Order: sequence, then C-alpha cells, then structure tokens
Amino acid sequence: MIVCSNTSPIIFLSKINQLDLLDKCFSKTFLPEAVIDELIGYPIPEFIYKSKISDHGNAFVTGSLGALHRGELEAIVLARELKADFIILDDHLARKKARRMGIQVIGTLGVLLLACKKEIISSHDVKHHIHTLITQHNLFISKSIIEAVNNTLEK
Repeated sequence: MIVCSNTSPIIFLSKINQLDLLDKCFSKTFLPEAVIDELIGYPIPEFIYKSKISDHGNAFVTGSLGALHRGELEAIVLARELKADFIILDDHLARKKARRMGIQVIGTLGVLLLACKKEIISSHDVKHHIHTLITQHNLFISKSIIEAVNNTLEK
C-alpha cells in the first residue's frame, strides 16, 4: 500500500516514537516538498520518500490556498497523482477535501489502529499513545472519535 502524508501525522508519530509504523504498515510513504519544508528539525527516515507534484498540481495548490495550507494541499495532490491507497491527514477540512477528491483518508489514529490490526502494536499501546498525544502533545480528538476508537479496540 502506498500512502502520502501531511505534516502533523509525521510530527505526532515522531513525538511518540512510532514513526516506524509507517514503514511497517505501508509499502511506501511519500511526502510532498511543502511537508518536507515544514518538518525542519525532524529527522526524516530513509523509508519516507520526497516527491514533487506536477506543474498542473502546483497550479491547483496555488489557486486553492486559503482554508487549507500548502502542505495539506500538496499532500492531497500528491496522493491523487500517485494514486495512493491512503492519505494521512488529521485536519477536518483537509480530510473533507481529500474525500471529495476521491482519496481514502486516515489520520494519526488510523495509523495506530492499522498497526494494532496488523498486530504490530497492542490495543493497550494504542490507548497509551492516544493518551500521550492528547495530554502531552496537544492533539485534539473529539469525544465521538475517542469512543469510536475504543469501540474498535474492544472488538
């Protein structure tokens, strides 16, 4: 499975020392240039590939700036251009835009749940990582999402 990501999932997974889940869950992970630029100070592992978007994609990004920033838009365009299986986005508006463009979306929590489903990490680890992201790293997660995650982990 090929995946593209925006900045925040990379940062959040780095902060809980779980960035390697991308390598374990997906065959290839791609980041657009704008996301790479936003990750200054964060080491980018060898298994994450940097990729440019097309000139047409760049024109789309430039014309769409506003509610979404360049990194989110480039990640969406790159996912579409690469025909990625998923895009990893946490921002609600970016997720809506990607879905409208026909791209399957997961977020940081989705990566943790996928890793649990693949038995790479335990459900206990998922809950611990979510708690850490919320309490120490300011990840906002709605109560309904937390309930949905807990229901998924209990199955």
